[in-house]
Amino acid sequence: MRFFLVFVSVLTLMVKSALFSEEKNLNHYYEIAKQNCHDISAIRIEMDRINNAILQLLTERTAYVQRAGDLKSRTTKIADDRQRVADQEKKITDKSNQLGLPLEVSLPSFRAIVENSILYQQNYINRLP
Repeated sequence: MRFFLVFVSVLTLMVKSALFSEEKNLNHYYEIAKQNCHDISAIRIEMDRINNAILQLLTERTAYVQRAGDLKSRTTKIADDRQRVADQEKKITDKSNQLGLPLEVSLPSFRAIVENSILYQQNYINRLP
C-alpha cells in the first residue's frame, strides 16, 4: 500500500505537469490540498481521481513499451538497456529536484515502473514468433 501511495504521488505530478504549460511544484499542490480537503474523505476522493489518471497513463506508457518490444524483436531481442535506465534515472532525479518532490518518493516509484516494464517487454518479445 505504501508503494502504491508513493507511486500515485509521483505520477500525479506527471499528469498535472503534462496538462498545464506552467509547471507547478509540491508546495503549489499542497496549498491546493489544504484549501480543498478538510477531511480524510475529501482527500480519498482526490486520491481516487488521481489513481484513475495514473492508471490511464500507465496504460498509455505500456502501449509504447509493447511497441518498443515489436521493434526490438527485429534486432537485439533484449528489452533491458541499462544505459537508458541510468539516463532516465538522472532525468527523474533532476526533475524531482526541480519540482520539490522528495527523491524517496520519485526514484523508487520510477524504478518500479521501469523494472516491471522491462520484464513485461522481455516477456512480450519472448512470445513473439
